[in-house]
Amino acid sequence: MRIIIIGPTLLTRKCLEALIRDGRDEIVAVYTLEDSLGVEKSRFVLMDDLAKQNNIRLYKVTNINDKFVVKQIKESDPDVIFELGWSQIISKDILSIPKKGCIGVHASLLPKNRGAASLNWALIRGDRKTGVTLFYLAERPDDGDIIAQKEFDIDDRDDISTLHSKSDIASAELVLENIDDIRNDTVRRIKQDPNEVTYTTRRKPDDGVIDWNAGSRQIYNWIRAQTHPFPGAFTFWKKKKLYVWQAQVDDKANCKPGEIFEIENKKGIFVMTKDGLLLIKRAQLESGVEMWADDLAEKYCIKRGDFLG
Repeated sequence: MRIIIIGPTLLTRKCLEALIRDGRDEIVAVYTLEDSLGVEKSRFVLMDDLAKQNNIRLYKVTNINDKFVVKQIKESDPDVIFELGWSQIISKDILSIPKKGCIGVHASLLPKNRGAASLNWALIRGDRKTGVTLFYLAERPDDGDIIAQKEFDIDDRDDISTLHSKSDIASAELVLENIDDIRNDTVRRIKQDPNEVTYTTRRKPDDGVIDWNAGSRQIYNWIRAQTHPFPGAFTFWKKKKLYVWQAQVDDKANCKPGEIFEIENKKGIFVMTKDGLLLIKRAQLESGVEMWADDLAEKYCIKRGDFLG
């Protein structure tokens, strides 16, 4: 097949690498974001080296639906287009080009959790499992027929970075496991049940504020869902924004929510929640640098009995 890939993220790169290793199809072009827009896209990576090493045409665009881009894609005469990690909705003009359709990956088990930030929300909700879906793109986002799905566990060690890594691996596996059926037009398409549809919403940096009146497990999930490479969960110390990058649930104690219960060398800052303690392990004051939380407390004179929030 003649394949075009659209995407600018680590997910895109992992799937591209898998198709290159497979080697049975021709990747005629990769469309990614302009380098200058990379700072606005989570998990953005360059594709220049892969494109050069494998003689793949690489196009860097701001809008995949621009007329000249659509014309260029049409002239490339692709059999299939894979959209992998692209945030713009693919237009009907592009959807109609490839003979075997446009195919995407979504980081949930569709029709559940359509929409943005599905993995972040899985952590925030405390889900124990999630997965990825390979599906045909349609005019409505995440609405097309399902090709295949792959489920994986979420364990207590996972944060948003490790969960994305699991999702990337599962997505690349799904692509390779189903590439023969796509090539041979033998995909058993599964319609999505409209009665099972749920949605997740896009998250903004200001949505990350920590509620210390919530339970320790809930706050832990909140922090790990928004850590690197995302903007981070945060609280306030003496009116200064304090980012919390890593934490763990600890034993119960008798304090008020948000009160610093203890600062322990080589461990971090213990903070009281609604039902126990949360240990802050890595943190960062606004305009400062990220560091171990106990080092931050020493540097800025954060003390036991201080309140966060």
